[in-house]
Amino acid sequence: MPLPPAQLERMEYLLGKAQHTSLTPTEQDELRRYVVAEQSGAKDVTFETVVTLGLIIVGAYLLYKYLESTA
Repeated sequence: MPLPPAQLERMEYLLGKAQHTSLTPTEQDELRRYVVAEQSGAKDVTFETVVTLGLIIVGAYLLYKYLESTA
């Protein structure tokens, strides 16, 4: 089930924040929930892998939105 736009935006924010500072445990759990909602196999992976998967998910979403806007 795809994430609603507000959750994708929040995931994008958390990923950006993770690039500059450490996320709180609550933020890490939130990011993991978003990634697992899109990729159920990510439930038991390391947080580093969660961040990588999150970046891929957000990147794919942004690419889709761009392609949709140019069609």
